Amino acid sequence: SNGTPHAGAIFAAFDRHDIACGSASAPENQNRSSCPTLAAPVITESSGLTHKARLSWNPVPDAASYLVLRNDWGCDRGQMIVGEVAAPETTFTDTELSNDFTVYYRVQPVAANPACVGPVSACVAVTPQRLAGKVRFDRAAYGCNNRVGLTVFDGNVGGPTVGVQVWSDTEPTPEAVTLTETAPGSGVFTGEIFTTDAPPAPDGLVSVTEGDTLTVRYIDADDGEGGTNVPVQHQAGTDCTFPVISAVQHGNLTDTSARITWQTNEVSDTVVLWGDTIPPTNTTTGAERTTSHEVQLTGLASCTVYYYEVQSTDPAGNTAADDNGGQFHHFETLGDLGNGLQPCHAGQVAFLAGVHSCADTVAFRVTDLDLNRNPAVSETVVLRVASTTEPDGELVTATETGPDTSSFTGAIATSSGAPAADGVLQVNDGDLITVTYEDADDGSGQPAISFDTSVADCRGPVVTDLRLEAITHARMTVRFTTDEPSDTVVEWGDTPALGQTSASTALVTDHSLTVNQFSLCQEAFFRVRSTDVHGNTTVVEASGAPFRFRLFDVPGLFWMDTFENGNAQGWTLQGEWQIGPPRGLGGSTGLADPTSAYNNAAVLGHDLTGLGTFPGDYEPNTTQSAKSPPQNALAWRNTKLLYTRRLNTGDNDVASVILWTGGIGVPLFTSNGVVADSSYQVISLDVSSFADRKSSVFVEFKQTADGIEQRSGWTVDDVIFKDGSRPDFAACGGCGTPPAFAGAASAVDNDACGATGVTVSWERAVSWGTGNDGTYAVYRDTNPMFTPSPANLIAAGLTTLSYNDASAPTDRTLYYIVRAENDEICGSGPNNGGLTDGNTRAVAVSETTTQALPGEVLTLRARLVAEAHVRLEWQAVAHATSYRIYRSLQPSGGFALVGETEALVFEDEGAGPATDDFYYKVVGVNACGQEGP
Repeated sequence: SNGTPHAGAIFAAFDRHDIACGSASAPENQNRSSCPTLAAPVITESSGLTHKARLSWNPVPDAASYLVLRNDWGCDRGQMIVGEVAAPETTFTDTELSNDFTVYYRVQPVAANPACVGPVSACVAVTPQRLAGKVRFDRAAYGCNNRVGLTVFDGNVGGPTVGVQVWSDTEPTPEAVTLTETAPGSGVFTGEIFTTDAPPAPDGLVSVTEGDTLTVRYIDADDGEGGTNVPVQHQAGTDCTFPVISAVQHGNLTDTSARITWQTNEVSDTVVLWGDTIPPTNTTTGAERTTSHEVQLTGLASCTVYYYEVQSTDPAGNTAADDNGGQFHHFETLGDLGNGLQPCHAGQVAFLAGVHSCADTVAFRVTDLDLNRNPAVSETVVLRVASTTEPDGELVTATETGPDTSSFTGAIATSSGAPAADGVLQVNDGDLITVTYEDADDGSGQPAISFDTSVADCRGPVVTDLRLEAITHARMTVRFTTDEPSDTVVEWGDTPALGQTSASTALVTDHSLTVNQFSLCQEAFFRVRSTDVHGNTTVVEASGAPFRFRLFDVPGLFWMDTFENGNAQGWTLQGEWQIGPPRGLGGSTGLADPTSAYNNAAVLGHDLTGLGTFPGDYEPNTTQSAKSPPQNALAWRNTKLLYTRRLNTGDNDVASVILWTGGIGVPLFTSNGVVADSSYQVISLDVSSFADRKSSVFVEFKQTADGIEQRSGWTVDDVIFKDGSRPDFAACGGCGTPPAFAGAASAVDNDACGATGVTVSWERAVSWGTGNDGTYAVYRDTNPMFTPSPANLIAAGLTTLSYNDASAPTDRTLYYIVRAENDEICGSGPNNGGLTDGNTRAVAVSETTTQALPGEVLTLRARLVAEAHVRLEWQAVAHATSYRIYRSLQPSGGFALVGETEALVFEDEGAGPATDDFYYKVVGVNACGQEGP
C-alpha cells in the first residue's frame, strides 16, 4: 500500500517470540527442545531515502534469518511482515513508500527451525525523504513589486540551510538567497526574495519587467542516486499589470444589508474594506478568482452611512484598490419612517417604468428625508428630466405624496420631434431618458447626484418568421414572432381591400391566430398588425399590398356538407335537430352550445334556437337523430369519414354515430358515460370496409335521452366522405396563385478583408399559393434595377433560408433578388417549372478583399448630460463603419474600451457623478475590424 494505511485492514503480525516452539503450526520433527536462545536485535541504522527506508542491525548468534515488521500507525500497534533477510545479511531496504509519511519498524530473528523465533527489536520510526533535490516558486507569476516564495525539497542536505540563485530576463546576474529548513530533519527549506521594477543591482532584489521569465536554480550536492552537484531549476512568469477596477456599485439596499459589486479586466480576488467611519476597518471577502465581483454585507444598522473601498489582487500578486479618490465610496441603509423601508438622508430618484414611448407620460418618484422640512404640509422639489434628443432637458416639479412622507412624485409628457423648451420632453426611438436629483446632503455631509434612466421605445415590434400553417378547405393559422410582447391582429378578406379582422389582445412574442371563414380553394388576402404595450404598431404586408394565398382542396372528395347553405343537401332532421348558427344556448346541466361554428357560420346541432321545455338542450325521454342524404358509393374506394363535433351528453344518455349502408347500420361511435367537449374535436374514421362500392351510404347522428338530466347535445360541422388514401387537405394546384414571399432580407460580405463570398438571407415564404411547398432561387447582377432571368440566375431549388455565393465577384457592388417557386409544374420557375412570386426587392453588398484604414477622429466634443452622463459627439471619418470609445483616468495612457457604436454620438452612462477626471478618445473601425489612428 506504499506505506499508506487502509481503513478496515487487520494487522495479523504479532511478536513472534510469543509463538511457542512445537506449536501446531510447526512440523512434527521440529519441537521446542530444538530452539536455540535468540537475542533481540539492535537496530543500528534507520534512515529515509527517496520512497525508501533503510535498516541495519547487529547480528544475532544462531539466527538463520531476520523478519522485518512494519506498520503505518505507531510503535504501540501490531505490525505485519514486510520482508525476510537471510543471515548473515543484517540490512534491509523497504521500497515503494510515500515520501514524508512515517512508517514504524521492528526486526525479529528466526532460527534454522522456522518455528523458533527470538524477541523483536525496539521499534524505530523512519520517514522517507526526497534525496533528489527539487526547487519551486510558490506562484506561476509575480508582479513587479511582490514577495517571491522559494522552497527546496532535499532529504540529505545534512545542514540547516541551502543556497539558491534567482535571476530574470531583466537582471540576468543571479541574486543569492539562503533558505532555512522548516524543522530539523524535514528536508524542506524555505525562503524569499522580492521583485522590483528598479534597475538591476546586487541589492538582494531581483529586477523584473512585464513579460520577464524568473528562474531559480539549486545545486543538489547528492541526488541519492549517485549524482553529485546536480543543478535543478524552476521558472515563473511576470505580470506587472494591475487589475483595472470598474463599475463599482452598491445595491440591494435594505435597513440591514447591502451588496457591493464591481468588475475587473482580469481574474482576481474580491475584498471589501467597509465600516461607518473613515477609514473603514471591517473586511469581507468574496470569490478568489473572478472578473465579476460581489460581496454581501449584513448586520448593518438602519439609516446609517457606510464607507467602503474595493480591492482585487490578481494571481501575480498585483493589488488594485478603488477608494473613490481617497474619499471612499459610501451608501446609506434604508429606514422605516412609517411608510415601509425607504431612503433616509441619501436621496434617491427612480422612474416608475423602465420603458416609455414617444407619446407617453414619464412618471418618477424621489425620496429624501431632508426634503421634509415641514411635516405639516406637502412640499415640492424641482428635478431635471432629459433625453438623448433633448439633452438640456426640462425642469419638472415633484410634489410630496402627503405631509411628512418624504416621498415626492412628478411626471412629464413625451413627444417626438426637435428639442424645445416647451415643458414636453422630446424623444426618439432608442433614446436614453434620465431624471436627475441633486441631493444637497447624502447623509455624509456631502452633495450627491441621484439619477435613474429609462429607454424610449417608439417603434413597433419587429415581426419575423411570418407564415401560414394548418391550411384546410376553410381555415388557416397565421403564425409569427416578435422581439417584444405585443398583440395579434389579422386583417383578411377575399379581395385586397380585406374588410375582416380577427384579433387576440394577449401580449406575446410567439403569435398564432386562426381564421376559419373561407371556402374550398378560395383565393384570399391578409396582412398582420402587432402593437406593443406602448402603443407602437407594426404592419406587415407584401411590398405595400396584402399577402395573397389559397385555401386547400379536399383531395379525393366524394361528398361534403359544410351547412353554409342551410339544409340544401337534404338532411332528415328529427325533433329538435336544426341547421344554422350556434348561439351558445342550453347548458341547464353541463356545458352550453358553442357560440360559433368550427368553420364559417353554420352547423348541424340539437336544438340550436331554444326549442321545447329545455331551450338549447335535448328533451327528456326522447330519441332523435339527423341523417345525411343517401349517397351512391359504388365508385367510392378507401372511404374515410371526417366530421367535427362538440358533444355534451349525460351519464345515462346515449349519443351515437351510425353509418348506414344498404339498409344495415354500423355503429361508429357510442357514448359511454358523460361526454363534455369544451372545444371542437376533429374525428377521422376509416369506413372503407363498410362504404366502398355500396349503392347507398349515409351517416346518422343520434341522441337518446332519459328523464334525469338534459344537456346541450350534439354540435356537428363539416361532414366529409373522401378517399382516405389521399391527404385530408392539399393545395388546389392549377398555378392560379403564386407564393406569398417578401424577398431577400439581407446580403453581407463574409469577410471584408478576404474573398470568401457573400451570404444572402431571407425569411420563409408566407404561403405557397396554389402549391403545397416550394424552393427558392437567387439572382445576381450589378444593376440595381435588373430583372431576374436565366442569365442572372445563380442558384435554384434551395430549401434553406440563406445562400453563400462563394463565387461573388470582388471589389464591386452586387445586387441580389430572391424569389420563391412553388412545387407545381405548370409555371415557368427555374427549378421545377413552378409558379414564382414577382418581387423585385434587391439587396446590395460589396464583396471586398481589402479595406482602407479609417481616418482620425479630430472633432470629438464632450458635454455633461443631466449631471449623470458624459455625452460624446464627433464627425464621421472616411472608411469607418463603427467607432470604439476608450476612456482613461489620465491623458497619457491606460485607455480602456467602454463602448462601440455605429452612430456619431455615445453616452457614457453614469460617468457624470464620478469624482475622477475622465479622458476619452474615439477611433474609427473599418469593416475588417481594423482601427484608425
